[in-house]
Amino acid sequence: MSRPILVIGQSHVAAIRAAAKTRREADPDRLRTRVIHTMEERYAPELVGEGDETRFSPTLEEAIRDQIARHDPIRASVSGGNVHNGFALIRHPRPFDFLLSTEVGPPLDLAAEPITEAMMRTALESALDRDRARLREIARIMGPGVIQVESPPPLADDARIAALADGYFRERGIAAQGVAPAALRYKMWRLHSRIVAGYCADLGFRYLRVPAETQDGQGFLRPELAGDATHGNEAYGEAIIRALEAM
Repeated sequence: MSRPILVIGQSHVAAIRAAAKTRREADPDRLRTRVIHTMEERYAPELVGEGDETRFSPTLEEAIRDQIARHDPIRASVSGGNVHNGFALIRHPRPFDFLLSTEVGPPLDLAAEPITEAMMRTALESALDRDRARLREIARIMGPGVIQVESPPPLADDARIAALADGYFRERGIAAQGVAPAALRYKMWRLHSRIVAGYCADLGFRYLRVPAETQDGQGFLRPELAGDATHGNEAYGEAIIRALEAM
């Protein structure tokens, strides 16, 4: 790699920022990976306008353009990536399940109410408006060729998820309701990834699947790479930086 990296996103930038800091401290002369967390207070409000007129704030747009002008970086995004967890991290009072199309996935849970993948896709897409607006803005400001990194795979271990769940999920009753089945969480992640990859193709982005080294034999996130119930840690961030460097 002969260029620095700029990564735009929200909560998933934390792992990359931590890995980039460790790299910089170990070798100050190494090409830098920089991040912009779009929801930091200095950029507030992150988004202005409504519908197709939604835009990043002028302060945020200026910060992105400044980084590109000064460093000519490889442009990457980890924007969004948590909507599927909102649907399927906590066990639903009325358990449901669906089958993945076009790829092999876990079988249907016979104890859950079956729904179609199309129904689940509609529900997911209805919740992705904000993430889709972010992607449109990244495309407008950063130009073609942005690399969108797939969100981290789910953890398989229910107990570990319950222990690591952040305030958002604790406030929504994960301790009382329990963690949704691992198979459903995996299928939700895969469907979410497919939807976002489609958005990215329309915008001219490249789509980077998570590195195989970050997954266990069943496709779940390796436990030692978890930062909390839904995010990767510094070691995960290092794996993502290496994958971006290899593109």
